[in-house]
Amino acid sequence: MTAIVLLGPPGAGKGTVAEVLVEKGFAHVSTGDLLREQIRLETPLGLEAKKSMDQGRFVSDEIVVSMIRDLLQGSECNARFLFDGFPRTLVQAEKLDELIRSFEGSLDAVLLLECPDQTIIDRLSGRRTCISCGAVYHVEYKPSSAGGRCAVDGGELVQRPDDQPETIMKRLEVYAEQTEPLIEYYQVRNLIHSIDAAQSIPKVRNAVFEQLG
Repeated sequence: MTAIVLLGPPGAGKGTVAEVLVEKGFAHVSTGDLLREQIRLETPLGLEAKKSMDQGRFVSDEIVVSMIRDLLQGSECNARFLFDGFPRTLVQAEKLDELIRSFEGSLDAVLLLECPDQTIIDRLSGRRTCISCGAVYHVEYKPSSAGGRCAVDGGELVQRPDDQPETIMKRLEVYAEQTEPLIEYYQVRNLIHSIDAAQSIPKVRNAVFEQLG
């Protein structure tokens, strides 16, 4: 089992990079998507996660690590994983190292997406999500052809609570406090590959290919 970690602030474009790596054969593991599914199903985990996300906080390390452990246990020995949104803290990074060792795998690279705060605020605050199918649009970069409705199923488009400017600022503060220390953690192991995530999507995709060869 091999793995790559995507590291960067919310809104830096990890989804775009994930698409590139999925094309290269990696299984995309987005803790955000997993948690949102729990929220949709209104499970106890989902309700707890929603409360934290609406306040711009991350869910507990224990919950996230348990989700990842279950995922790895059910995977093939030659699986290639792309972790998006995990690890977020030093504790999670250490737990990921332990999990990878326990499955005799390796962490091959950490892609660091760098993007100015104001660019991130503009990106996230303009996002609109369909309340029925979950399709995501942007008022400037990707507007719906159906106006205020989803072009897929006509559902209402809304701004998620965690995409409001005040919450975005809080998320960036939490990232700086909890996640930025991971940069040094991985730098000492020569795993960091920096990418300018403020570029256009085609340029970001090309940068990923160049970094990974």
